[in-house]
Amino acid sequence: MLLTAAERVLIQLLPLWSAKDAVRGATQEGIADGTGLRRSHVPRAVKRLLADGSVEVREGRLRGRGRKVRVYALTEAGIRRARDLVAGLESEEVHFGDRRISVAALALELRQSPAEIVAGLDDEGRYRPRQVALAVPETNLLEREAELRGLGEWLASAVPAIVVYGSRGMGKTALARAFVGGTRRAIVWVDVGPEDAAGLRRDLAKSLQAMGGSGSVDRIERDITTAKPLLVLDGYGEVAEDVVDAVASLLNSVATSPGAKLLVLAQEATPSYCRFYGVSEVRKRSVQEVRLKGLSPEGTKRLLGNPRIGDETLRQVYLLTKGCPLYLSLIRDGDGSKLREVSRFTPAEIRLLLFSRAATR
Repeated sequence: MLLTAAERVLIQLLPLWSAKDAVRGATQEGIADGTGLRRSHVPRAVKRLLADGSVEVREGRLRGRGRKVRVYALTEAGIRRARDLVAGLESEEVHFGDRRISVAALALELRQSPAEIVAGLDDEGRYRPRQVALAVPETNLLEREAELRGLGEWLASAVPAIVVYGSRGMGKTALARAFVGGTRRAIVWVDVGPEDAAGLRRDLAKSLQAMGGSGSVDRIERDITTAKPLLVLDGYGEVAEDVVDAVASLLNSVATSPGAKLLVLAQEATPSYCRFYGVSEVRKRSVQEVRLKGLSPEGTKRLLGNPRIGDETLRQVYLLTKGCPLYLSLIRDGDGSKLREVSRFTPAEIRLLLFSRAATR
């Protein structure tokens, strides 16, 4: 199955059309990695798409990089063209291992979107799973490479949902934002209110509408099946029963919609009666669990920004904070009032921590 360079670029950019921030996959470097094109061939392909109005160019900053870079995005005409291209290829047979199988059937089997399958085809029509999703995104997070890699492996697996547990300030949201910034998926990000199941469904419907969904709360499940997004629910914890039921319904929708995924960021102290899944879901690999821990003593020192801090002082800071990135950032910035607001430290402990940030050997 031969695809032109321009067609490969269209398919590469299709999952990124709704990205609000600049992502590496939309740069010339990211396009080359995602499509298998030589870096020198990308500008010519992009130039043709710019000329026919399928693509537009913007400037943006990638996480972890200071300079602005050029990023490319599909126009409305480009989105239609890319979708028509993928739809026309769904019935085509491709090589996968020693089998021949249609794009649509392989997407169903691997729980990926047809666009991802087409993007992974070589010039001989053989599907070779790309490793782009498994690459660790560039980020300024400390000691989270293993977690980022694990999220990438989950995204490429058949497991529908993953729940990242962590106490307040451990960096769950920062980890997820770094992760989704490096993916090639349509993202739906919704904050979970503890007693607002109706609001959760309204926000989901609105976000899915931007991807071509109906905008109706009664058709969320159908819209998920169509859009196959990566759903991110942030702030899950001790929630009302109807919120638990709403998220359990989302899990069922994702589990029956190949290509859709669910990432939930949950408080470590989430009560068992608020879990939207059970032990059986974990055992049969419908849900995967990750627990986010604090930084190491070395990571604590780096985040404090004081390489000359004494060993005993560092030990005291580490024992009090357990390597929590939020606490360490506030200590580094000298923000005692905010630290008092978000923690259970006593006034004496806060004074000690703020004094320790500048202490040396």
